[in-house]
Order: sequence, then structure tokens, then C-alpha cells
Amino acid sequence: MKLLASLLTTVGITGAVWGALHIQPAIADASNGQPIAESSKKQSSEVKPLAAANTTYLQGLSKTIPLGDVPELWVDFYQNLEANDEKIAQQQKVIVVYHEISSDFSEATITIGFPTEQSTSNKNKPLINIPSKAGGTLLLSKGEHTEQELALAWEGIAILKEVDMVIEHHQLNQHGLPDSSELYVYYKNGQ
Repeated sequence: MKLLASLLTTVGITGAVWGALHIQPAIADASNGQPIAESSKKQSSEVKPLAAANTTYLQGLSKTIPLGDVPELWVDFYQNLEANDEKIAQQQKVIVVYHEISSDFSEATITIGFPTEQSTSNKNKPLINIPSKAGGTLLLSKGEHTEQELALAWEGIAILKEVDMVIEHHQLNQHGLPDSSELYVYYKNGQ
């Protein structure tokens, strides 16, 4: 089953990337002797909407979890979709938003879902405004990427800046599986 193989690959990539990202704050602290800014612990729980004609929203599976548990969230996401295979076939993109990231990169609120331009909200699922790509810092350009390329892209996050969110854009093939990805980081206050 190609879905399971793709899912396991995604789980492995995500685990490796977040593992590498998790050790960066400790390395930065050791190298400059300064603690991570206390204010980064108080991150906004609401993503601020941008005024744009074609605003993109994301509504999907969302949980606040340790970053090491991201692979299990992907499993939950795909299990929820298996009940509705037609929905997968109709989608061309999956977006993953990492926000409310803890200062030590150990935990975040992660939302996985399909983008929409409709602002109608299912009260059981949060509606997140996706900022334009132009407002973020490109970490990985669109295309097929190896696990090493993805891990190196996550290492490009400037850990001394306050991270607002990290967004993965995944293009889907005809089977509903990611075959092309790009990665952006958004810093607070335009840092």
C-alpha cells in the first residue's frame, strides 16, 4: 500500500527534522551563554489575519503536542481521511502549520489540513489564516526533496529570532500523497 509507505516516510522525515531543530536552542545557549528570551514562551494563541483579496484559510486536525509526536498526528490525519477517500481525490494540496511553538522547540500546536478560501468555520475545528508566502522566509523551494534536504532546511531557522510559525506546503499527486513540498518560516514582528 503506497499510502502507508508514504506516510511512514513522512513520519521519518518529520521526526528527523524536529529532532535536529529541538537540539538547536541548546547549542545556541551553549555558544553564546545567553538564555533564550523569556518572551518567546508567551506566544500568541491566535494567528493574526492578513488583509488580502485571496485569503487562504486552513481548517483541519489540530493538536498541541510534543514535536516528537508529529508522526502520530500525520497517522491520525490520514486515518480520518480514509473514511472519505473522495475528499482526498479532490484535493491538490495539504498544509501543515506549526504555531505556538515553545521556546525550547519541544512542543507546538500543529494543524494539518486542506487550504480553502472560505472563511466559514466548523466550530469543532480551528480556522487559521495562512499568511502569504511573500511574508515568510523560504527554507526549502518547491520540489521533490530527500530526507537530508528537509532536515537541512529546518536547520535554516534562525533560532535567535522569535518564530511565529513554520508552514509546510505539500502538493499532492493523483493518489492524495505528497510529491512536492516547500517550507517557510515566519518570524514575529518582521524580524
